[in-house]
Amino acid sequence: MTDRPPPEDALRRAASSSDRTAVQPDFRAIVDSLQHAVILTDGDLAVPGPTILYVNPAFTRLTGYAPEEVMGRSPRVLQASTTDRITLRTISSALRRGEGGQWKLINQRRDGTPYWVELRITPLLGPDGRVEQFVAFQRPTQPDIEWVDTAGAEASRDMLTGLPNRRALVAEVQRHLARDAAGQLCFAYLGIDGFRQINEAVDRPVGDAVLLAFADVLSGGVRRSDGLGRLGGEEFGICMPGIRLVEARGLAERLCRNVQAQPFATPAGPMPVTCSIGLSMALPGESLGDLLERADAALAAARRQGGNGVVVG
Repeated sequence: MTDRPPPEDALRRAASSSDRTAVQPDFRAIVDSLQHAVILTDGDLAVPGPTILYVNPAFTRLTGYAPEEVMGRSPRVLQASTTDRITLRTISSALRRGEGGQWKLINQRRDGTPYWVELRITPLLGPDGRVEQFVAFQRPTQPDIEWVDTAGAEASRDMLTGLPNRRALVAEVQRHLARDAAGQLCFAYLGIDGFRQINEAVDRPVGDAVLLAFADVLSGGVRRSDGLGRLGGEEFGICMPGIRLVEARGLAERLCRNVQAQPFATPAGPMPVTCSIGLSMALPGESLGDLLERADAALAAARRQGGNGVVVG
């Protein structure tokens, strides 16, 4: 057996097929002898995809899953409650750009025991240059100290989205209130319109998919200096330092348009989503509680006006 992944061009040639769900004999011949666990999936990243098409014998030895137990399922079956959500979102973003990469994270075996793995994912392109499949190599490894989730880190992160949670975001706003000049700090309170009805009408994975997609849209639309976090439920917040109110409103309105621009992919199919935003600017001598309360009241006003808009409070 060999312990080195084969060259990417060899994988692409071996996996090439007019059928995106097919697993070619040449591909099996290459990866069956590897000591690395190998997973081949299709290229459909819409939830609940991608779908596992093939796993090699080393995968079964590493995870305890027989091939028939995972074929047709998503690689998410390997994720544990302790799997770092920020790393997962980084992987998802890379794959959606058609890129591969290498990461380290915690997975979970069939019997529930966690294990650290070095993960390398390579996109396999079709004749038209589009991603048709992904091949992932997993090698068990030991955690480096910087990869270990400390209790403090876990306490500051939202477990679903990987964003800072309410405690961490509020602490960031408080730091800026203590040092930034009045008129140079704004706070945006965001809520997904009609999310309660979405949750009541569909299964929880659909609601989670909406929350994750919403977090992705927000992450791609804020400034690098902004602090984005999940406040709880369907509500998120953005701490905007060094910005005037008119600029903050323009950014908030752009976020509304970005959310509305394209339906979110969910297990129940594409779902159109809009959001409401309440915006407030810190006043001289204002307390943290007053700033957040004004933004919350503005959010409630935006929802009363029908949603999909921005109200300044």
